[in-house]
Amino acid sequence: MPYVERVTKAGNTIEIERYFTSRYKKKGISRGDKVKPTKEEQEKVNTRQAERKLRLLMNANFAYGDYHLVLDYIRRKGESDRTREEMKKDIQVFLRECRKLYKKAGLEFKYIHVMEIGKKGARHHHLVVNRIDTNLLQQAWYKAYEGHNRVKVFPLDDSGQYGDLAAYFIKYTDRHIQDAPEQRLQGKRWAASKNLVHPEPEYEYVTARSWYRCEAKAPAGYYVEKGSEEKGIVSPEYYGYGYYRYRLVQLE
Repeated sequence: MPYVERVTKAGNTIEIERYFTSRYKKKGISRGDKVKPTKEEQEKVNTRQAERKLRLLMNANFAYGDYHLVLDYIRRKGESDRTREEMKKDIQVFLRECRKLYKKAGLEFKYIHVMEIGKKGARHHHLVVNRIDTNLLQQAWYKAYEGHNRVKVFPLDDSGQYGDLAAYFIKYTDRHIQDAPEQRLQGKRWAASKNLVHPEPEYEYVTARSWYRCEAKAPAGYYVEKGSEEKGIVSPEYYGYGYYRYRLVQLE
């Protein structure tokens, strides 16, 4: 049984992936040419894997009514932009104040955070946080960046699938890593509170014959997410062997 099926449930979504595992190498299982990936190919693999990990984290921990926040800085003529160090200090103050305000409201604060410096130099903090009175979020940003109320709030939809938002976050981290690795804004692609649920996949070994019969099927109460079905033969992500994957989303 050389192929494995990995099933990961995260909130309203289920991600299904079949791929070869060398743990059960058998004769007759062919592999494409093993070619060392180029730098660009490896970057794409890294980006895809980062998007998947963040997508699962968002789907497992946030839901309809929670928020995508954008914390802005006001750029005034003659004033220098916030440095990376100042941005890091600002977000530390903001997160600290949020923990206090959520606790006072009887809630546990959960977040995912990335920092961004736009192509034209504009500074932003992007976060996903659990729902609370938006006035309290503005109050927390006042503490971090005194006198400025540039807080944009975008409620999450009821789909339970936040893959597009995860890709949006990763896009910014990718650009900073590629443009100037030594100037990356965060040690990791994103920061997150320690109280988040990390989805654990379940594995089942399948035969090569079963793998070749791959077909996306949605169980009762789910549908196959449009555009999520992918099948390939040669990929540096899977060491030259075939793969098949798709995503399921729970019906409303």
